[in-house]
Formats: sequence, C-alpha cells, structure tokens
Amino acid sequence: SVLDGMAHGALGTDTGGSCRIPAAFNGIVGYKPTQRRVPLDGAVPLSFSLDSIGPLARSVSCCAILDAVLANEPIVALKPRPVKG
Repeated sequence: SVLDGMAHGALGTDTGGSCRIPAAFNGIVGYKPTQRRVPLDGAVPLSFSLDSIGPLARSVSCCAILDAVLANEPIVALKPRPVKG
C-alpha cells in the first residue's frame, strides 16, 4: 500500500529483517528501531531480545517522523549531510 501510494506509511515487526527486506525489494524505506524503543503491546513475540516494531515509508524523512510518533518523542526535522567524506 505504501509503494502504490495508498498509504503514507505502514508498520511492521522486525526480528531478522521483516521490515527492511520487503522495503528494499519494493524501493521504499524500512527501519528497525532499537529494541524496546517502540512498545511491543499487541505484537506477537518471536524473540524477546530482537523484536522491534518499525515503520515502512517512501522516504527516510517519513520513517523518522513515524518513528518519533511511535516512540512518543518530538518530531525533529532531519538535516541533510553530505555523503562525501
């Protein structure tokens, strides 16, 4: 739905790549936050030490906003950094 433009973002659970790998195959961004950054309430546990709930979106900026909302933190604008160096 994110790839087709039907949604701005989506949630996924990630233990061993379940957000990041599908995102990579579809040309979107998938992000696995640090374990326990986002509450796991309602998620089905696979590995208590590795499970995370992370966003999938069309850009890094959209993922950062979703991550901040999920972690109940203020939304901070990302600052571009040069790749060189």
